[in-house]
Amino acid sequence: MRFLTARKAAKELNIPESTIKHWGEEGMIQTISDRNNTKRYDLDSLASKKNQERLARMPTGLDPYRPLWVFPKEARKALGVAQSTLIDWDKAGKIKTRRTKGNYRQYDLNSIKLSD
Repeated sequence: MRFLTARKAAKELNIPESTIKHWGEEGMIQTISDRNNTKRYDLDSLASKKNQERLARMPTGLDPYRPLWVFPKEARKALGVAQSTLIDWDKAGKIKTRRTKGNYRQYDLNSIKLSD
């Protein structure tokens, strides 16, 4: 559990502070009040099963934290890199990958971390 003020939570998620407060009022995010009566928001509660359906309805463009899984050809085209570069990034932990049921590799374009 990571309880943060609305301002810090909004900054971490890169969304308006009013959105965090609205989510708290709607029950999408757990809140507590400290001894100074300051509300703090639990960012980890956003990932609860209860919220998965709500978050799934959110348009992808508004949700930079939702994985955008694509096959290698689409990833190469979108990123303008070679297959070997994608594999190197995977080994270095700069991009998330997964395997499909058919054992095909997919890359999450929203997980790229190039500055390490």
